[in-house]
Amino acid sequence: MGWATKKSRPWEIRQLMWTILSVLMIIPLPIHIHPFVMLAQAKKTKIRSWYVAGITLLAVEIALLVSFIYFFGTLSQAMLLTMGGSVVSYIVGNGMLLNQAKPYLQRLELGEVRPLTWISTPSAQKYLELKTTSIDTPQFFVERLLHWRKQIDNRSIQTDIDKIIRLFQLLEKKDVREAEKFLVRHSTVVNVLMQYDELENANLNNTITLDSKRKLESVIRQASVAIEQEVTNHFKMGMLDVSAETDVYLQTLKSRNLLKD
Repeated sequence: MGWATKKSRPWEIRQLMWTILSVLMIIPLPIHIHPFVMLAQAKKTKIRSWYVAGITLLAVEIALLVSFIYFFGTLSQAMLLTMGGSVVSYIVGNGMLLNQAKPYLQRLELGEVRPLTWISTPSAQKYLELKTTSIDTPQFFVERLLHWRKQIDNRSIQTDIDKIIRLFQLLEKKDVREAEKFLVRHSTVVNVLMQYDELENANLNNTITLDSKRKLESVIRQASVAIEQEVTNHFKMGMLDVSAETDVYLQTLKSRNLLKD
């Protein structure tokens, strides 16, 4: 497991290669690359504030380049300020890239599970997305599950969460309306995970806490089994509909003498 996601550490390093390269490129050629890295990350993760920051940093870098060309060959105070500004831009820009590395990786991880939608900032409505009892969208539901999977140490529960995410994806691809109903029926799973994480972090080994944890583990395990059965039944009904449709189709072919018995 990686530092910021459930993916491997080599995967995280690969995703941050441009950030690492930006940090290593101290000398501007002809400008620093951190604005382009930030803009690329904003496009991948669909975060508006990163776009604004990237455009601002790019404008600063272009202004510094113009100033450097204009005052080139002189040792004036303006030239020294230009060079100092370039150093400050390098520090600020790459500091921002390093600071957003964790949410960047987490958004990429979420993007592998489902299509991303545009948000203002990584922390925008974080409390609503992770801890509210209402499930607004499929993306928020999956994001909450991924969040608690990362927080919870119990491997059995992590496996159950992976199973629920996979089943939800299958159902959503097959029937969007049924997936919306799924969110209403199973939103409680997120609350159970949140409560389990609180007990896990409490580090209390008394009987009441241990019994509560076992009960919540049982609820999550039974929920994953029930969800699997629900999705299986839905697919089964779909197969019955297809079977009836194909029977009618074959009968039509036979009635038109296009198919022999």
